Amino acid sequence: GYVMPFVYWTSDLDTGFEDIDEQHRQLVDYTNKLYDAKEANDKEGIEREFQHLIDYTVEHFSYEEMMLEEAQYRLVEQHRKVHQNFVNRLNTLQARYHNGDEEALEEVIGLCEGWLFRHIRINDHGYIDSVKASGIRS
Repeated sequence: GYVMPFVYWTSDLDTGFEDIDEQHRQLVDYTNKLYDAKEANDKEGIEREFQHLIDYTVEHFSYEEMMLEEAQYRLVEQHRKVHQNFVNRLNTLQARYHNGDEEALEEVIGLCEGWLFRHIRINDHGYIDSVKASGIRS
């Protein structure tokens, strides 16, 4: 049957930058896929989606940071630190899961749902005006 998504994209997450929004939606999608794999108790699927989530997060963060550097966003260093902390947490949780800690999976899913959305709404929304003002994006 149809599986309800665990997390939904809502319009207040839009930054107005098409590529960034697309990447954020992709992160939401990977979170949902990990959740579905967990619900289905699909061990291989869990491992795979977990890795996808981490790889894509790293890719997205560096893409976003490059844009912020180009725009000479004054909070780029703080933004990068926040990203780094998040990736570190994901890696730690993945290691815990590999060592048989089932709780770690719950934490990752909760973390993605809570942290990711908060980060987009607060931190990412903070750079919209600066990036637009910099003129690197029309």
